[in-house]
Amino acid sequence: MPRDFLSIAHLRAEFRPFLSEYKSSILAWGSGILGTVLWIASSVLSSTPVAISAAGMYIAPAVGYYLAYRPFGIQIDLTPIAAVDGEKEPDKVAESRGEAILRSGECEIRGGVVVSERLDSFTIQFDVPDDIRVELRDIPCAEQMYDPEKKILRADDVSVYRFSIVLLVYFEEYVAGQTYEYPLKIRDGNGGKPIQSIDLVTR
Repeated sequence: MPRDFLSIAHLRAEFRPFLSEYKSSILAWGSGILGTVLWIASSVLSSTPVAISAAGMYIAPAVGYYLAYRPFGIQIDLTPIAAVDGEKEPDKVAESRGEAILRSGECEIRGGVVVSERLDSFTIQFDVPDDIRVELRDIPCAEQMYDPEKKILRADDVSVYRFSIVLLVYFEEYVAGQTYEYPLKIRDGNGGKPIQSIDLVTR
């Protein structure tokens, strides 16, 4: 696990969008009501175990929600592109299956990225197996940096919170007639948790 996953800056960057999202969830609403009822009951009954249970109802769901759904503050939608009569169009059939079809060993995937305005920085990593190459066609914004070797897109001082990306994906050694299926995972570059994924398929 990268050391900056536990850094104060990284945790602080995630905490603000996490808190905003968690407070609007049904889990926070339900655990808050139950915790309040238990807290009142502990005061009436003068019961320490009930008071501990009340505190647990506030803390445990929040911790569980954080571990289950982090990273917070970055959303990515992926759309595979197909050539139809010489024109590039979204491949809605493949998209519905969570796939991108590599025709002749290559494909284009377009993505819409939304970054929470509560994030000061972000790091996005494009993770593919060794047999696959993935390239970012253009760096979306002037404030962003891209490392083609590590396949990491990052911004340290975010001012643009919505932007598009275009990924060019291809096999290093494509063999016609063979069937392949590999995952493309887009991860939080600090903690490594997947944000979004799509299967790369040849047929």
